[in-house]
Amino acid sequence: MKLGFIAHNDLESIEKDAAFAAEQGFQGLEFNWWGGFKDVTEAHIKQTAKILQKHGVGCCMLGLWGFNHLSKDKAERKQALALLDRAIKFAGILGAEVLTTGAGEMPGEPLGVKVKEFAKVFGPILKKLEKAKLTPSFYPMHGNSFLSGLSAYEAVWEACPQVKIKLDPANWKHHGDDYLEALEKYGGRVGYIHIKEHLYRDGRLASQPAAGMGDIEWGKVFAFLYEHDYRGWLSVEPHGPKWGRGELRWRMLRLTKKYIQTYLD
Repeated sequence: MKLGFIAHNDLESIEKDAAFAAEQGFQGLEFNWWGGFKDVTEAHIKQTAKILQKHGVGCCMLGLWGFNHLSKDKAERKQALALLDRAIKFAGILGAEVLTTGAGEMPGEPLGVKVKEFAKVFGPILKKLEKAKLTPSFYPMHGNSFLSGLSAYEAVWEACPQVKIKLDPANWKHHGDDYLEALEKYGGRVGYIHIKEHLYRDGRLASQPAAGMGDIEWGKVFAFLYEHDYRGWLSVEPHGPKWGRGELRWRMLRLTKKYIQTYLD
């Protein structure tokens, strides 16, 4: 397993993140784009790749979030799929190992219809990802993804077994789903792991501090990852108004790495 973290997207911050990663022993940086991805240029991506090379840091993953690849609106779907093609190209420039995106959404349609359309739309895309040597990782539960839990993934696997889970235990817990069940049953289908902590008080999310300071059962998470021989990335996600910004962001990354390393052989 390799450690990385989510980086910022502007070049000045990428330089700082890459320098920090190299200094602290992180092996890679992850980059995510939402709506602004349509304005990201190839020149920007090439500059990012140069910064990574300069500091000897890899690219864990490129993520494309929020676009609806299954939209019933033809123009919206066309744009989303064009941006996905562009993301595959940019991932190649960065040397990313994983590409993460949503499965798309068709509000009001039953799961079977969504899965059938997903297989139709993503069949050729999954072949492109395989050719590009990119792990196809799909996030659940938000941002235009009909993958609302294990049952949705199970239905997709019947048509597209190469689909992998982008698993964030904190997100699964917050959604009311059992992340340990997902790992116990399907740890072999996990393509990417986010390390994010949630600390709850009286049923509310009170903080998102460094790993080990909250309610996620990381020891059990790693037990199942080892049982399934997971060899992918562990990407730390600084998140929230406190631990995701400023000096606490750097501290969160250092403390999380220190804690997670107790589970790495």
